[in-house]
Amino acid sequence: METDFSTTILCTDGQEREFHFARINSVAIYFHISVVDSSGRLITATLARDSTNHWKLHEQELPRWFITAEPELGNEVEHKAGR
Repeated sequence: METDFSTTILCTDGQEREFHFARINSVAIYFHISVVDSSGRLITATLARDSTNHWKLHEQELPRWFITAEPELGNEVEHKAGR
C-alpha cells in the first residue's frame, strides 16, 4: 500500500494535471490532495470515504474541474493505496 503517490488526470477543462496524494494518519483514512491550477496556484483538498463507502472531497469551494475529477481520484486511491 502506497501512502504518498502522484497521478496525472485529464480534467474536464481539457488540462492534464498532476495530483499529489498523501495519506493522513488518523482513526479514519483520509488523503490530502494537492494540485497546481493553470495560474500556478496550489489547490488542496481532503478525500475520505463517506457513509456509503465512496471516496468524496470534503471541501465545497473547489474549481469545477477538481470536483469532476473526484471519481478518478477515488479510483487512484483504491488502486495505489489498496483501500
